[in-house]
Amino acid sequence: MSAASETIGDQPVPKGKGKRKLVMAIVCIVCIGAGAALPMVLDVGKLFGKSKDDGKEKSHGPANTAIVPFSDVVVNLAEERMNRYLRLKIAVLVAHEEEKEITELIAKKKVAMKSVIISHLAGKTLKDVSGSVGVNRLQREILEKLDDVLFPEGHSKLRGVVFEEYVVQ
Repeated sequence: MSAASETIGDQPVPKGKGKRKLVMAIVCIVCIGAGAALPMVLDVGKLFGKSKDDGKEKSHGPANTAIVPFSDVVVNLAEERMNRYLRLKIAVLVAHEEEKEITELIAKKKVAMKSVIISHLAGKTLKDVSGSVGVNRLQREILEKLDDVLFPEGHSKLRGVVFEEYVVQ
C-alpha cells in the first residue's frame, strides 16, 4: 500500500481524511455553541439598533396614546347553513392630546361609522373572522373604514383599532 493506511471494503481510505472530518465536526459544534451563547453575553438588540424598551412600547402602546370607546356592533355573518353572528366592542387609539377632539368627532359621526362597519362585516364569513389573522385583518379593515368616514380628506388621526370584546357565535 502506498498512500492508504486503511481499507474499507475494497476501497483504500487516504490518510488524513478522517482527521479532517473530525476537525470540521468540532469546528461546527463550537460555532453552534458560540452562536447560542452570544445572546447571553451581548445585547444583540443593540447590534441591530433596537433597545430593550422598543418591544415594550410596541406591545403596550406609547404612553401618550389614549383609548376612545366607539360602540358595540352585532352583525350576522354570511353563512349559508347556519346563523352565526359576530359581536364586537370597538375602541380607537388616538394621540393623548387629540382625545377630546376625536371623541367629539366620533359622537357626531357615530351613526355613519356604525353603518359602514355593519355593512362591511355583514359580508364576512366565519372563516374570515376566525383566528388571530382574521382578528388582525378586521382591525386594519375597520381602521380604514373609520378613517374614510372621519377623515375623508385623508389626514387620519387614528392610530389603531382595538377590540374590547370579540365574540363569534
